[in-house]
Amino acid sequence: MVWSVDASAGRPADTSSTASSRGFEMKGCWPTFPRYLLASLALLLAPAAWACSPSRSIGVVFERNSATVPAKEVLKLANWTAMLRLQYPNRESLFLSTQAAFGEHDASNLGVKRARNVARVLREGLQFDVREVHLPTKGYVAAIPAPEGSDLVKRVDIDFLPACPHECPCQKGDPLYKPPAPQR
Repeated sequence: MVWSVDASAGRPADTSSTASSRGFEMKGCWPTFPRYLLASLALLLAPAAWACSPSRSIGVVFERNSATVPAKEVLKLANWTAMLRLQYPNRESLFLSTQAAFGEHDASNLGVKRARNVARVLREGLQFDVREVHLPTKGYVAAIPAPEGSDLVKRVDIDFLPACPHECPCQKGDPLYKPPAPQR
């Protein structure tokens, strides 16, 4: 898209359109549109864009300056783990990450305590067994205060990875990998 201004007279070169009445004129817009449309469609339909990811995620929100998992969040975790048990009988690992709000007391350590408490609720309270639980070694602290009532901080995020077999093609090296049967 090309915009031009007739600066010699301080007014537009052509006053026949709204844009040019303001001193701007659009040139060459329509010929480039099909190229952008085709490029966008090619990106959307590319095979790599449809890659399979079996991981499932959930976030657990906390009260300010608290590492105790709230009852409503335990219920949310119970429903989530029930769905995962039905869908994935083989469970590989959980990855936990944490973030504390700007200004929380001892925020980095508070985040780690929150992650440990969530892991304890999952393993001991809800009896959700996985091979490995990856806990963070440090908590991230928001650099600026969050908007009032925001759930983007004061949270622990959990990523669940099922073991093979699952809906995505499993990779060689996985202990449950089974090569495809030879075709006749």
